[in-house]
Amino acid sequence: MKRELFFALALFSCAAFAQTRVDLDAAIGKDFSGPPSLDQAERALEADSPFLGLGWEVVMGHLGLGGSVLVDFNENPPADWWLDWDAQPLFASYHLLGSRSFVDPFVDAGLGCAGRVYLGPGPTAEDRLLLTLYPFVGAGAALVLDGLHLGAKLSYALDRSAIPATAIPAYPLGRFQAQVFAGFSLGAR
Repeated sequence: MKRELFFALALFSCAAFAQTRVDLDAAIGKDFSGPPSLDQAERALEADSPFLGLGWEVVMGHLGLGGSVLVDFNENPPADWWLDWDAQPLFASYHLLGSRSFVDPFVDAGLGCAGRVYLGPGPTAEDRLLLTLYPFVGAGAALVLDGLHLGAKLSYALDRSAIPATAIPAYPLGRFQAQVFAGFSLGAR
C-alpha cells in the first residue's frame, strides 16, 4: 500500500512539474476611476508618470500564484520627492487553457496595497504617508512565444479602505487598474 501511494505521488509530482510555467515580467500600469477604453488606457500608459515595476507568477496546469509591485517616483524641485506604489503582492489565478497554451486567457483575484510616501521636507507629518488596502478581481490575456511572455490585464478593486485602527489617510486609488507586461516564461512548452 505504501509503495503504491509513493508511486502515485511521484507520478503526480512529475506531471505537475511538467505542466509548470514560471513567468517573470516587467510591467507598466495605471489606475482609473471608471472602466477605461482601449484608447484611454493606451494614452495613460504612455503618459509621463505611469507605474513601472515587476511581476511574477507560477502556473501549475490551470492554477497560478503570483504578484506584482509597481512604483512611480516623482520629484518636484527643489525639495519635494515622493514615491507612489500599487502592489498586488499575492494573487491566485485560473488559466482557462492551461500552462502549456500559446494563447493564455486568465482570471485572478487577490489583495492589493497602494500608497504614497513623501521623501522630502514638503508636507506636514500627517500627510507623509497614505495607504489603501483593496481586494481585487481581474482578467487578462497573454501570449507565450518560445520563452517570451506578453500580455495585459484589467483589475477591479472590490473595495478600497484605509488601514483599520490607524490615523493613516487613504491613498486615492482608482477603482480600475490596467497593466501591460512583457518578460520571460520558463517551462511548460
